[in-house]
Amino acid sequence: MRVLAAVTAYVAGQEMNVSAVCREAGVTRKTFYKWVTRFREEGLAGLEERSRRPGHCPGRVPVAVEDAVVLLRKQLAEEGHDHGAVTIQWHLGQDPTFKRAVPSVATVHRILVRRGFVDPAPRKRPKSSWRRFEASAPNECWQIDAMDWLIATGVVRVFNIVDDHSRVLCRSRAVTEASSGEAWITFCQATQVWGLPVGVLSDNGLCFSGKLRGFEVLFEANLRAAGIHPFTGRPYHPQTTGKVERFQQTLKNWLHRQDCVHGPARDLAELQTRLDAFAVDYNDKRPHQGIGRVTPLSRWKASTAATPASGPLPHLAPHRQPHPVTVGADGMIRLHKLIIAVGVEWAGSPATIILDEHDATIFSANQLVRHPPIDHSRRYQPTGRPRGGPHKPRHLPS
Repeated sequence: MRVLAAVTAYVAGQEMNVSAVCREAGVTRKTFYKWVTRFREEGLAGLEERSRRPGHCPGRVPVAVEDAVVLLRKQLAEEGHDHGAVTIQWHLGQDPTFKRAVPSVATVHRILVRRGFVDPAPRKRPKSSWRRFEASAPNECWQIDAMDWLIATGVVRVFNIVDDHSRVLCRSRAVTEASSGEAWITFCQATQVWGLPVGVLSDNGLCFSGKLRGFEVLFEANLRAAGIHPFTGRPYHPQTTGKVERFQQTLKNWLHRQDCVHGPARDLAELQTRLDAFAVDYNDKRPHQGIGRVTPLSRWKASTAATPASGPLPHLAPHRQPHPVTVGADGMIRLHKLIIAVGVEWAGSPATIILDEHDATIFSANQLVRHPPIDHSRRYQPTGRPRGGPHKPRHLPS
């Protein structure tokens, strides 16, 4: 403002030391006289700040390409698919109308930023800091997990099995409850299409493994009987099964879009129909960034699938034997001359108790009920809760 005031005074005929004014204001004499010329020709309007944008930019992406990027981004978002710059650039490369004019991923990202489709995000942990692993061939390792999903009748579970090497979705199946038996049925359905894997990686959910609880569940027992190695990640470390965890995020985004367009699935059969349709699209039409932006099915076909052991594997010798029991009407479990108090809120519920010389572990409906120490010098094992507390409602079995 000081320089502009000096410019107006100079044009009005006031004598001044231009060099001193420019030196104090931190501008050059060339800039001072440029403003003098503009003020003489345009008046005060000539002193307004002007755009420094070049009149012609031969390297800029054509408007038609920008419009195609935006349109494709909206289409992918409406269909519930990933719609980032990498995915958009891949789909543009599949369009024969673009030929060699496909913009780079960085250019697509700049277009999305310029059009207002990218929200600034905080800096994340660099991917190079993670310890990544990948099976060297299809069927060398499968990853399995289960997720919750809401349909018209309530919350159900969805089992998902993903091949570690190719990222092929081997099976996605909706069930009422995530039991070990349902996990095995889902696995068998996957093997009918893709063959037997060498190993199966899961978390420590009770439907997949009882290793941390001291026994072997049906799913892992059947795997060993078929010559397949069951593996589990360490507790509270979902990164071990990160491939299926990341897949489930993609699946949830797609299912959520289907719910917005068509409404929630009416029953398990309708949800299963949607899962089967997604599996075809995911395996054969959608590029996967984790495997070089090719489809999972094409990567599966590029290598020879591994095969499991020819015979059954040894089973883990359980050091504690599970016992199916029913909690009595008085909230007690009677086993081996012991009376173990569970609580009247569990009266009549089926339960599983694992008993050894030191303690007991009691599960019901895939939930840990109690883990009390056992005093073999007495018959009655109390709950340890203070007497005379508030009345608790009885847990009635469904």
